[in-house]
Amino acid sequence: MNSSEPNRSSFPSLPIINNPQAPARSQREKYGTLFYLGILGLIVLVTLVGWFGYRVWSLRDIWVKIYVLNDAREPEARRIQAAFSLGHDPRVEQRQLWDLGLRRGLPELARAILAEGIGAELVAEDPQGYVTAVARSPNWPDWLRLALARPMAHAATRGHAIARERLGELCRLKAPVLLLWALYALAVQPRPDPQTAVEIERVAMSSAPEHELAELLLAAIRTDEAHRLEILDRATLWNREHHPATVRLWQGWSVREGTLVPLAR
Repeated sequence: MNSSEPNRSSFPSLPIINNPQAPARSQREKYGTLFYLGILGLIVLVTLVGWFGYRVWSLRDIWVKIYVLNDAREPEARRIQAAFSLGHDPRVEQRQLWDLGLRRGLPELARAILAEGIGAELVAEDPQGYVTAVARSPNWPDWLRLALARPMAHAATRGHAIARERLGELCRLKAPVLLLWALYALAVQPRPDPQTAVEIERVAMSSAPEHELAELLLAAIRTDEAHRLEILDRATLWNREHHPATVRLWQGWSVREGTLVPLAR
């Protein structure tokens, strides 16, 4: 040992052991079940986005018609044609027709056509609420209230019960044509009141302006459901041709073979 160097403790040299590097774990091994849940969630999200995009694309013609209907800059005839297409398109929901038909900024005939397009399904969802709205909503024109009475007749024909008290409110509005439609709904729904059919028969036997409508509705009461619906379509046509407020709307228009056409002037 060199005396010139300070004393130091000596340690035996140890061998250096290089541990083999642990293999990298995959994402599946790191996250386990969460990995599969994430992949599944991503697939569901992509599927939903794709389905939504497809639905928007497949209904693009409906959105165009709704835009035309609500655009005050469009010619009135084109807006009315758009309403007719929407009212007869089964892809349009009943609630959409209801909401559109109540918009006062639309042409009156367009609103009446949309209201006529409503079916029994909307009434069946909430019979009491529907009839209450038709009977009690203030400042509704006669033609709109009458057009919205038609779905109630269809709902009653298909066996849906409608609140008698609310139909009674319609009967007290002093609108003879609307009264007949309300009486018909009372006469054909479950547990009908026989007196309602008697009242319709009385009008049918009279010389009142609406006696032809009463004859149609009386014939519907006395036949089966399938023929009732056909007769109700004829009764709707009677409204267009004889109810004063409705006749005014349909001046210059007619439905031929399921197509709305303007009449030559």
